Amino acid sequence: MNKAVFHSNLITPSDLPGILRYVRLFRRQTFFIGIDEALIQTDIFSTILKEIEVLDSLNIRICLFFYQFKQGEFFLINLKQLLALSSLQDSLDIDELTLSDSGASYIDLAEKIKQSFDKQSVCLIRPKDSSINFESHSAFKELCQTTQIHKLIFLSNNQCPIINEEPLTNISASELKDNLLKESADQLPDWFLNYSQLAIEAIDLKIERVHFLNCNIHNALLNELFDKVGIGTMIHSNKYEIIREANINDVQALHNLTKNAVKRDALLNRSLDTIQEKIDDYCVYEIDGSIVACTCIHYFKEDRSVEIGSVFVQPYYNGRGIGRKLVNDACEKAYKKGYLSAFVLTVDASKFFQSKCGFTEAEFHELPEERQLKYKENKRNSFVLKKELV
Repeated sequence: MNKAVFHSNLITPSDLPGILRYVRLFRRQTFFIGIDEALIQTDIFSTILKEIEVLDSLNIRICLFFYQFKQGEFFLINLKQLLALSSLQDSLDIDELTLSDSGASYIDLAEKIKQSFDKQSVCLIRPKDSSINFESHSAFKELCQTTQIHKLIFLSNNQCPIINEEPLTNISASELKDNLLKESADQLPDWFLNYSQLAIEAIDLKIERVHFLNCNIHNALLNELFDKVGIGTMIHSNKYEIIREANINDVQALHNLTKNAVKRDALLNRSLDTIQEKIDDYCVYEIDGSIVACTCIHYFKEDRSVEIGSVFVQPYYNGRGIGRKLVNDACEKAYKKGYLSAFVLTVDASKFFQSKCGFTEAEFHELPEERQLKYKENKRNSFVLKKELV
């Protein structure tokens, strides 16, 4: 794994409000956590148990299972063939629930899970015999009909997929199914193609989020759950990551977001009043309800062109394609409104706009006359870049 892809796992005081937000959110939610057989007899396993202990202490309802993946199929496996159950019981208060291959009553099983949660115990689901193919056995399908599952988490040693040089940290199930698996399958590892099919089925069964984690990364489980970005791949059903039009309630957040870039002369200074006056021109990028990036679109009706400005992404979220998504979304919006071209004026981001967003160098006289006047007033010697909208 390219270490530069992910941020540091060190927690700073400024991280605590976000962490506490997730603590409150996750309390009394139900997490089904599957542990790959390959991890059980490694040093990583003890760390995983400690992380699960932390989740249990936060009053998160946990249902554990152990699995193996071979020849494109998932199998629920019997823990006792691999290690003594006491190894788990030393760390956690475990209620062991046995799944029969003969078609047990899942309503009864769901009731036993509920009873375990009421006792604040961790559930461990295992097959009665050595293993069960839990896709053909429909174990999760039946359980989902009787138990609300907020997260389904697979712990393994598989590395996060890289798409177009960016880590695939999250994607909606619909986008995964309708676009990524069709258009970028050749960039995806074989393991992900199989896991993703299971994830899509899980989302269809009303599980909110499915996570795939590489546990070779220290404290992978905690970092994934209590960080907006995370370190694995999350497939989700709800609006975890969205681009939306800004509103009056976003003015202060936009001002705070961009003020550091203004100090570096990367963006023009815009006061709170200016942002409020132009708020209808702004779009924001949200991750789990927090604004992490923005852009501003100014329309020149007579020239049928738009200026895309104030493109800014919090440095913490750089390298994830957020800026590119914002610019492309702005171009699409302008094209749908009948505009034929887009341009940007930039001091130090010309490489980004050309390599990532398809802009090319343009001449000063190609700008709308109104913008030429403002360009002279600003005296920033910006590069002029242009893109035809199609």
